[in-house]
Amino acid sequence: MARVVGKSMEPTIPDGSWCLFRPCPAGSREGRILLVQFNSLGVSKNGGWFTVKKYHSEKTITAEGWRHQRIQLVPVNPDFEAIELQPEDEAGLLIVGEYVAQRAPITGYTQ
Repeated sequence: MARVVGKSMEPTIPDGSWCLFRPCPAGSREGRILLVQFNSLGVSKNGGWFTVKKYHSEKTITAEGWRHQRIQLVPVNPDFEAIELQPEDEAGLLIVGEYVAQRAPITGYTQ
């Protein structure tokens, strides 16, 4: 479970929502909403930088099989831009989990 802060996934995941994630099942990640940890991009403090985005990749078929040609982490909200990754960036990221459900933030609550 993680609290998602920001508006890039609205309206699917409202700012401040508590979201439940599960280990990402085997197979294609295409179109899945994922919790991703970056160890090589951004700030390395607190174990890296985290984001929740929809996964999209384009693949190239080679004699050895396939390889990623392009990887994007795409926001639902069109006011935000996708995060473009190079295939070599994949080694510096960890798919923490796949989005399952969320509970909208409680309004009017103060700590």
